[in-house]
Amino acid sequence: MPLYAALPELLLPNGFTHWHDESEVLNGGQIKTDTNAVLAYGCEIYQNPPALNDSFSFKKLLAAGSYNLFVLTVLGLNLGKLKLEIDGNLAFDDMDFYSSPVIYNAMPQRAITIPSDGLHEFKFTVFTKNPASSNYYFSGRKIWARKI
Repeated sequence: MPLYAALPELLLPNGFTHWHDESEVLNGGQIKTDTNAVLAYGCEIYQNPPALNDSFSFKKLLAAGSYNLFVLTVLGLNLGKLKLEIDGNLAFDDMDFYSSPVIYNAMPQRAITIPSDGLHEFKFTVFTKNPASSNYYFSGRKIWARKI
């Protein structure tokens, strides 16, 4: 039995913060970090080169419940659309990072559900792009969630 299964609900985290440079690349180019003083935290983090079906993941220990998930990102002319699967189940597929003009420190959010207490895999995939976008970049620095 995993240790977290023996812990009372009060001890399970009700949120997380994840830095994109710590993501595990599942498909596509490696994670690259560039200095950029315009952006919060002074950097831009992305898979390079960008491609359709770029994907990355991370795991977090969480209590069951409803959460708001946020992404600190750039919205721009060459960015793709992202979907999220939690433990292999689609959580959303409508996060479009295309924008004209560019928005440097955007924080789009989505509601997600964690169905059970425990360790959960978050898998993000660039699965398409806006027809007006010129590429499939995802430029995220920080991904975080807080229980509603």
